[in-house]
Amino acid sequence: MLKKTLVLLLLVLAGNVQANRAIDNWTEFAQQTGKSGHKAWLAAISDPRAVKLAERWKELRGFDAYDAIAKYSVPEALKPGLVVNKENIQQHSWLKDYLPRDYIKSIAGDNGFVREITIVPTNTYYMNEGVLNATLAIQGKGLTPTTNEHSTLVNPDGSATLLNDETASAIPYLNPKNGLELNWSFIAHGVGTETLIFDPMISNSCDGNGSLDVQYTGLIWWQKFHGRQTIEPLGSVEDKDDLIEGGSLFVVSPNDVHGIAAVRQRAAVGNKSDDFKIFIPSMRRTRILSGNDAQDPMYYGLEITWDDWRAYWAKTDTKTFEYKLLGERLILASPETGYIYRSATMDESQCAWTNMEMELRPVWVLEITDKNGQYQYKKRTLYIDQEMYYAQFQEMSDQRGMPYRTWDDSRSWRPFDGDAQWDHITIHNEFNNRLNIITVTPDWDERGEKVTEEYFDVDQLRDL
Repeated sequence: MLKKTLVLLLLVLAGNVQANRAIDNWTEFAQQTGKSGHKAWLAAISDPRAVKLAERWKELRGFDAYDAIAKYSVPEALKPGLVVNKENIQQHSWLKDYLPRDYIKSIAGDNGFVREITIVPTNTYYMNEGVLNATLAIQGKGLTPTTNEHSTLVNPDGSATLLNDETASAIPYLNPKNGLELNWSFIAHGVGTETLIFDPMISNSCDGNGSLDVQYTGLIWWQKFHGRQTIEPLGSVEDKDDLIEGGSLFVVSPNDVHGIAAVRQRAAVGNKSDDFKIFIPSMRRTRILSGNDAQDPMYYGLEITWDDWRAYWAKTDTKTFEYKLLGERLILASPETGYIYRSATMDESQCAWTNMEMELRPVWVLEITDKNGQYQYKKRTLYIDQEMYYAQFQEMSDQRGMPYRTWDDSRSWRPFDGDAQWDHITIHNEFNNRLNIITVTPDWDERGEKVTEEYFDVDQLRDL
């Protein structure tokens, strides 16, 4: 009996050690740097609520980031504290296997949009308890969805997975076996929360020479319509029976675009058009936009198209796109520390990062290919995090197969409850060298009361 008790105790202790590898590494790193942001981050991930939620997610997934990384042989130099810049990048030839091509080129250049990177310890990420509970529930009931002939994700009973309150919040495929399954788990992640507010979002549009062209200020709201478990209203939002989610935008400045208001609501059925409208003040009218319009820039000077909004908002369509799982790998990506501190330092030009922190992440590689040659991108390659089911980085090519755009972002992620919004986004056009740097101030307070139905009615939104 005593022997069994000792064995159980050792197993529990071993589990705690495994669950706290990120904490151990951040403890050492924060002591080395002495930076207040690093110390505050260590405190945040050490919160007992964060530790418990991380443990529950690891148990569900069967692994965490450290388990996934342990399968690989990593260069000895690739460790927290390493600084890479123009002066020493040639000494680290192994970087090509971990750092996106666009970033290597930028760091090695004279006036790149990223001048230097610093490696920080790998974190362990997870989503909120609502997503956890919903995923546990469908796993327990064996509710594995499939994709029907209309490119709609459906449950065994025929209901749309992302409309059904029982399944809408769940990650449908914890260990995706193909590209379509990985795509759906990424889609199910959504924006990492049930209600999102950017107040404000500042978008720097920079020309090809690294000078600020125009700076936009705007507001963004987002709402998940079904399966809501953590933010009021719970369950389903009224009058959204056929819609999965909605995003809305209001442009505040500069004056020539002030008052632009846009609302896009995603239809659950794959072959049904989204509810997509934009009010243009200079024309004093509201336009109804189609799927082709989603490939246009959101407004002048932005590299972001409506299909790039929220990192990826193209509609899943198996007739138009091929979804291929290329495999698994490790990459260097921006940490999601924005709730505590911003992980990148902006140049005074507002058109470059003088330093950007990066951590080692295990990802699946998803390649989405346009079958018909009519989409803005021939290929979109997404590096989807194996803990969060969210894209750590994206590379897009034009219809000639040439490098076109890259997307990188850093989330404002709360360790104590797993909820996430955004902190900063970097979109680079590799063809003309134009750049967008977007910084976000997320609003976390009373979101259930602040985001109401009028935010998803463009005729009411424009008058706010």
